[in-house]
Amino acid sequence: MKKILQILSLFSCYLLYSQANLPATENYIYSKNCLNDDCTRKTESVQYFDGLGRLKQNVMIAATPAGKDIVVPVEYDSYGRQVKNYLPIPQQSTQNGGIYTNPLSAATSIYGNEKIYSEKIPEASPLGRVTEQRNPGND
Repeated sequence: MKKILQILSLFSCYLLYSQANLPATENYIYSKNCLNDDCTRKTESVQYFDGLGRLKQNVMIAATPAGKDIVVPVEYDSYGRQVKNYLPIPQQSTQNGGIYTNPLSAATSIYGNEKIYSEKIPEASPLGRVTEQRNPGND
């Protein structure tokens, strides 16, 4: 009986540690995909949503070869349209799935002075049709 209690306490500590950095105040979906049978190789990601159910940030946990997070921020204009699509931004460290308050701060060390998003320019009407599209990078 003592061994069973030790195993259960060890397992519960593991569960608490594995998702300790996921905030209770944010809406998110945590995904874990096993790449082999015993799940020693896996991919983990967290998608954060705002109060309207729109994607706010996508965090791929320890996705770089150095074990750092990759973040894809999502930005909306005043009409709720996603006009900028950012490139994935490797961060300086890992937060084990925690949300990044300023993920764009690490972009200059990776991409330099290049523009790191594609941009859609909608027309000035309620339909919001795309009139122009700009690709990432400088001319």
